[in-house]
Amino acid sequence: MWLNLLMMFVAILMSIPLLVIAIELFITLFSNTATMLPVEFKGSYKILLPAHNEGAIITKTLGDLITSSVSADSIIVVADNCTDNTAEIARNLGCVVLERFDQEHRGKGYALDYGITYLKEQSHPDVLIILDADCEINNDSLRLMVNLAVDKEKPVQVKNIMRVVNKTSLSQRVAGFAWLVKNKIRPIAVNRLGLPVTLTGTGMVFPWHVIADINVAHGNIVEDMQLGIDCTLKGFPPIFCQQAVVYSDFPEQVEAEQSQRTRWEHGHLLTIVQQVPKLLKHAVLKRDWRLLGLALDIGVPPLSLLVLLSFSSVFLLAIIGYWVGSYYALLLLLSSVSLFTVMLVATWWQSGRDYLTLKELASIPIYVVSKLSVYVAFVFKRQKNWVRTSRESKK
Repeated sequence: MWLNLLMMFVAILMSIPLLVIAIELFITLFSNTATMLPVEFKGSYKILLPAHNEGAIITKTLGDLITSSVSADSIIVVADNCTDNTAEIARNLGCVVLERFDQEHRGKGYALDYGITYLKEQSHPDVLIILDADCEINNDSLRLMVNLAVDKEKPVQVKNIMRVVNKTSLSQRVAGFAWLVKNKIRPIAVNRLGLPVTLTGTGMVFPWHVIADINVAHGNIVEDMQLGIDCTLKGFPPIFCQQAVVYSDFPEQVEAEQSQRTRWEHGHLLTIVQQVPKLLKHAVLKRDWRLLGLALDIGVPPLSLLVLLSFSSVFLLAIIGYWVGSYYALLLLLSSVSLFTVMLVATWWQSGRDYLTLKELASIPIYVVSKLSVYVAFVFKRQKNWVRTSRESKK
């Protein structure tokens, strides 16, 4: 009896994230494509750009912003523990440069706090935009995100897309498709349901009265996800701007790419362990369905890990089911896996064929297995500190 209950518990536990993502993919499949219309800024803004040894790429990032009519003195670069010429480059371009040196408190959260503290002492803007030093965003997207934050008085996240080029490796294209699902496809559905969207670190805009009172000075290696949770708990759930987009590139160096993925995935898993139970508790106590929705969305593990756990659980339940002569749990999990698989393939057909061919899509299980070491490291050698992603200069 207890074994049957245990099997059903495993099946339900694994089915929840599978069904959550399947429903999100289904909703987005039938959503209309948003178009971007030219608009004028409705409020004042500042761009906060934390940077650690980004001398190789920050010239292009800042140059593109300034060329697209962003005033250089509206850009605040926090040169955080830099040992290169990042600060000098930004200063020569006319940006406001804040240099911070603190080897004990390292990480993007501390850099953001340094910039926000500076703005508190100045004439603060209506909204604050946060961008990474290696991203690209055009002026139309900036206008849309600023105006939406002003109108709704809530944090806004735009589409954060990883570009894939012809020379990109298969593993990067698979990762690019997974990134597309996480940062574009799923947020569209979450936004349509009226639930808080997950922040992704760049292409974020906050009404000043929201961000000014939130503690961002921490070493959380996925500070963006934590920031979205904190905003929601404060009563300002982030919303999604589908029309605007910010582009990023994968690191060219294999070691840097692996380090970046390890940081993201270890941070996501740690957030699931630490924050999802708290969100569920607050959802029950406050009777707030938005907190429940955020907990379920954040509770979906990284796509590759979800696939790995799902198929491992199917295999395990099949063996135990044969032993005890009961297949109810197996059938439940198989149904969830099947629905998830159908929705993922449909999503690929609609939005992911620029990333992967059908043959390459079928190779995802091989990619998943190749990442097993990342998840083993989470248990035995977890990455706890923020580590800068090393990048080559943009071409």
